[in-house]
Amino acid sequence: MKEKKERRITLRLTQEQYDSIAAKAELAQMSVGAYVRGAALRHKVVVVDGLKEITHELKGIGRSVNQLAVLANMGRIKEVHLVDTWEALSQIYWKLQELSGQEKR
Repeated sequence: MKEKKERRITLRLTQEQYDSIAAKAELAQMSVGAYVRGAALRHKVVVVDGLKEITHELKGIGRSVNQLAVLANMGRIKEVHLVDTWEALSQIYWKLQELSGQEKR
């Protein structure tokens, strides 16, 4: 459950400072407010390039497996060969391993 944000902090920045923060927030796929809160509260803000594409691939695999499960539960298919799925998941795993060593701050 989200907490209601009732307090406001006003902060004056130069245009250059704002642009820099906004660029970092965009890179982190966060709103400027969420990014500033994270940085101000000393939360570790980690940006991993390429994560969006991997998430997209993983969601696609999940949808396909879900459709197969529905068909199996309906009795429309009896056997599924998931060799290609296994290989795709293995590739995603290795991509995530590579990306985990490339974090930016």
